[in-house]
Amino acid sequence: MRIAGYIRVSTEEQAEKGFSLDEQRERLISYCKAMGWPTPTIYEDDGYSAKDLRRPELTRLLGDVKTEKYTLIITTKLDRLSRRLFDILSVIDYLEKHNCSYVSASESFDTTTPAGRMTLQMLGMVAEFERERISERVRDNMRAIARKGEKIISRPCYGYNVKNGIMEINIEEALVVKQMAKWALEGHGAWDIAKRLNDRGIATKDGKQWHDRVVRALLKRETLVGDFVYNRTYRKGTRIFTRPEEEWIRIENHHDPILDRDTFDAIQKIFQSRKQSASRYVDETNYLLTGLLVCTHCGGKMVGRKDSKRGKNIYYRYVCNTYMKKGGCYFHHLHRDDLESVIINEIKRITTADANNLEITVVKTNSAKKTNKTDIYEQLHKLDLKAQRQIEAYEDDLITAHDLKKAKERIEKDRTRLLEQLKELERSDQKNGGDVVRQKAKRLIDDILSLDRAKSKNAIRQLIHHVDISNASEVVITWHAD
Repeated sequence: MRIAGYIRVSTEEQAEKGFSLDEQRERLISYCKAMGWPTPTIYEDDGYSAKDLRRPELTRLLGDVKTEKYTLIITTKLDRLSRRLFDILSVIDYLEKHNCSYVSASESFDTTTPAGRMTLQMLGMVAEFERERISERVRDNMRAIARKGEKIISRPCYGYNVKNGIMEINIEEALVVKQMAKWALEGHGAWDIAKRLNDRGIATKDGKQWHDRVVRALLKRETLVGDFVYNRTYRKGTRIFTRPEEEWIRIENHHDPILDRDTFDAIQKIFQSRKQSASRYVDETNYLLTGLLVCTHCGGKMVGRKDSKRGKNIYYRYVCNTYMKKGGCYFHHLHRDDLESVIINEIKRITTADANNLEITVVKTNSAKKTNKTDIYEQLHKLDLKAQRQIEAYEDDLITAHDLKKAKERIEKDRTRLLEQLKELERSDQKNGGDVVRQKAKRLIDDILSLDRAKSKNAIRQLIHHVDISNASEVVITWHAD
């Protein structure tokens, strides 16, 4: 039996009796000892809530479970694992797929029995209900505190710190904000401001590079003029939504401002006028290759952009998104019509080419290929486990050195055979892929040549996996082979 113990505390629970990491660890070790089980390997997440499964040690534990490193996972209570029923059931199902069971030491059940699984679901529903009640109470309390305006309960934006619940100006960051405002009034856009900050080595409050969207969001925040706004947004799953303005909690002149209101209002008018003007990023159907082009210099996408000179001579181009958004990489572009002609001509060539002499790069994403490769990888992994068990048996004097040598020879022979199968599968993918691409190109060519650009774009995406762009001149196409 190979056992892993998982322990966790969230920030609000660290001082609560019965939830400390040390106490959870001791309880798991004692439980295993009482059951006559080996001492568990402990994985601990310190300061992580159970609202979701995005926790580093839990992620590492589930990865180890996938390699069948453990046969049993144990926690002190069910809510250490998660407080969401869906997440709990998902984890249990994942464990069962990898021949691993789950035990809660306090609730005294395991998932190997029908009664244990029923109890699991009932406790999970209770835990989720309790979490929602706690969340509702916390939200009500936070809104009540926000309405009083006595303490800051939200994270401060760039330019401010929070000390003892009071918003205080961060002098160094405030000077940067003033400079950003000055640039905005001089006519510099959010992208240009982000590039200037990045070039000067100035990081965001999170220590990251500036992005045009981040610059724009900061210079739109009422916090900069001394107003406090709470309850503006809410999260649903992984998405963030904005509430109706009448639900916002707003307190004017709440703290010391960095910008005066005239400057702030002038910046908002500039942003609004640019928003209403013609966008450089036009209807995506005008660009057949969006989402497919990859800049090999930075790994980012190449995106469509429309430019014009003095309102005349409109240019449609593909440019590096990293450069456009962050000022990173470097400015390089390809004219839309030229690049799309190259791609379409290559598709037309493939429709009439000899499949046996068609030298193209293909990838397969179908389930059959994944299954074949997955089976081989699983067999290779089992051979690794088998070799490790043979070594352990030799160390425990269960087999002789001669037996170990013979076992090693058999394992290496099987490993060589599986690796050859894997290579042959790869060669077969490339060989058969050319004909698959040719047949698909012939079937889709009418749609690709259609005057309906939306139809053409959809057909190209079925045929092309991605296109690597280097030095704004070298184009390498990778095709879908299924």
